[in-house]
Amino acid sequence: MTNSLILPEDFRDLLMVTACDERDINGMITINQSSADWLTGRLDTGTYFDVLDHFGIDPFIHVNPVEDLAFNQILGIDLLI
Repeated sequence: MTNSLILPEDFRDLLMVTACDERDINGMITINQSSADWLTGRLDTGTYFDVLDHFGIDPFIHVNPVEDLAFNQILGIDLLI
């Protein structure tokens, strides 16, 4: 058995979130647009982290693994079982 991790070509995909409930769709759109804006330099890090925090997402836990992968080519996987 082979275990493979296939990464997306665009690192923005790693920062995208999905909504579990219709009530969360506006938050999902806001978070995903903020992620895209931050990665393209249209949004500063402090504002992006404030958006994540507003929606209950720990900015460092959300962003650090993506930064490690994108800039340092370090892949760390924590499985929650």
